[in-house]
Amino acid sequence: MGDGFLNWKKKERFDLHIGKSNNSYNATWIKCENLMNEKQSIMTLLFGQMVKSQSDYRTRLNASIECAHFLLHQGLSFCGHDECECSSNQGNYLELLHFLSRNNKTIKKVTFSEAPKHNKLTFPDIQKDIIQAVVEEITNVIIKDLGDSLFSILIDESRDISIKEQMTVVIRYVDNNEHIIKCFFGIQHVSDTTASLLKIAIEACFLNMG
Repeated sequence: MGDGFLNWKKKERFDLHIGKSNNSYNATWIKCENLMNEKQSIMTLLFGQMVKSQSDYRTRLNASIECAHFLLHQGLSFCGHDECECSSNQGNYLELLHFLSRNNKTIKKVTFSEAPKHNKLTFPDIQKDIIQAVVEEITNVIIKDLGDSLFSILIDESRDISIKEQMTVVIRYVDNNEHIIKCFFGIQHVSDTTASLLKIAIEACFLNMG
């Protein structure tokens, strides 16, 4: 012990005692500093990943909604006959989303192969969910615009290519600026015309009450 105190002023003794940079002393000291560094904590890293995941999802969802909005506005179909990745034409929705990703680096980083396996927002059921959400928003706008005004329902019955009966439903009314407004409400496949007409009439009553 006395010898140790006699030689403490010799700096090289510290290097000899501590050893090389990869020894257990230095490794332990580095781990201690990392543990005390809040920015490198596990919770901080997990929170950062969660924030990024939410941001990526929002970007991916907004791109999907933009595609849906464009197709609905143009009255175009969504799905193609073959939507697999090897298809030369995956349908309007996916092809439009591919177009956006090719021309926008931000969207490209979060869609298709860059998106989580089960969160690509490209599955047909997801497309239908987006369409349904848009329909509900449009319906709410129409109801708000109608107010207590009278309106009429225009119905046109025809058969599609599969020889199934279908009816197109259009609402016609006069807005506050005395403009005649016609809003396409949708297409309904029917098996019994009388029952369908009754159903539409009931829905119209509820719509007017809203």
